[in-house]
Amino acid sequence: MTQVRTWIEYEERFDAVLTHIYDHLDEPLDLVRLAEVAGFSPRHWHRIFVSAFGESLPALVKRVRLQRAVSLLVSGTMPVRRIGRECGYPDLSSFTRAFRAATGTTPAQYRDSGTHVDLRLARAHMDPQAFEADVRALPPVKCIAARHRGSYLTIDRTFHDLRIWLAAHGHDLADQEMYGVYLSDPTRTAEADLEAMACATRPPGLTGELEPLSPDAVDVEYFAIRGGPYAALTHVGAYADMPDTYNWLFGHWVPHSGRQLSDDPVVEHYVTNPQDNSPTANTVELLLPLVPDIAGR
Repeated sequence: MTQVRTWIEYEERFDAVLTHIYDHLDEPLDLVRLAEVAGFSPRHWHRIFVSAFGESLPALVKRVRLQRAVSLLVSGTMPVRRIGRECGYPDLSSFTRAFRAATGTTPAQYRDSGTHVDLRLARAHMDPQAFEADVRALPPVKCIAARHRGSYLTIDRTFHDLRIWLAAHGHDLADQEMYGVYLSDPTRTAEADLEAMACATRPPGLTGELEPLSPDAVDVEYFAIRGGPYAALTHVGAYADMPDTYNWLFGHWVPHSGRQLSDDPVVEHYVTNPQDNSPTANTVELLLPLVPDIAGR
């Protein structure tokens, strides 16, 4: 209980810092400034943050900035220089250096030739065999979960909340399998109203009622991902490319597969940890729920 009480004291400070980072990517986010937001000395704050999140504050800030940059490069026509400013880089050269160091290519080159380009060509050519999807039977997955509302591309913010709750109870998110369960149809729902679940496999021995760390903290709940047949496609690339992958799956693979989608939410299984990968080289299994065929598969 002493450990939980300690994390309760930290939870509001973590939340304030994460909110500040996500809301102020275009501003300086150095260790001293973020320590001020947290109310700690820079020396102690850095140690506390690394122990909680498994990465340093500068690494997290850089990762979130570059994920945002990739999303803007993929989804629109905003000039590259402006994207750099929006993501906290003072000039084009510093943005290009950081982007190239993380991805091996420049922002402009990625916009013109990233994996999203192949996906859009596959859709344009209406090719149902452009990528390898298969049907597999998955067992039910028992999880603990936190509800996410808003853009699906910001669900990592909710995974941070889940990480804090797990750490307070002696568990590490890195030791669990991570899933996203997407409850809303983004083609019919306003971005601000999208709902999802950030899920981690239930740690062994975790039982009893799940309480938030504080009255204003995220609620954590038990959740089960349904077992049964799924259409599965392994996506390797940026999270921001996944809408194009889904468009190909729904628009071209499903109509030619002979399978019927069930009325269950889409699931994503995060095979790699974004802390360990380039923002353009994440591996995610996209899982579309299917109605069992006549053989029950």
